[in-house]
Amino acid sequence: MYSTILVLGPFNSFESKLSIGHPIVDIIDPADNNKIIESDVVNTVPDQIKIIGTVGATNAPVSLQWRGGGAFPGVPTADWQIVGQKGILRLTSLTWAQNVGMPGTKIELFDMVTGKVEVLELEADEWTDLPIQARNIARVYEAYRKKEWYPDWEWAVRRHEFLEELWRSFDEGSM
Repeated sequence: MYSTILVLGPFNSFESKLSIGHPIVDIIDPADNNKIIESDVVNTVPDQIKIIGTVGATNAPVSLQWRGGGAFPGVPTADWQIVGQKGILRLTSLTWAQNVGMPGTKIELFDMVTGKVEVLELEADEWTDLPIQARNIARVYEAYRKKEWYPDWEWAVRRHEFLEELWRSFDEGSM
């Protein structure tokens, strides 16, 4: 959701539905080939999330959906599409952590006028050769040094207020 808000801006208004689609889960260790640490644990965290709202000065409609469970074989875990009047921007990835820049992430632009799809390449910067986990941290420190925008305390509070509203909706069972 962090990436969505950075790209599109905060929601002007939204409705959400959170639910538990997998009430019993296994706790796994992804660092150990998904070894099961504990079996048949009661899940208390929503793993089905839907958000419908508007963003920007034009109140552009946005719909987001995340779901728990495994990915369909051969299909990227994340498929984010921004549909405009003249084209579609599509980001696919093997993970939802798009802000980290994981390998396998692909950005494509479909031009509805020409019917052509172009693969967009991200430009390398001075931080590209760092380990993946360090890249965004380096970019935040660089933005701070240059007095450019970076997520600050006020920004974090607004994100937490948004998340609190999602949880309230889940707790109340409302849509």
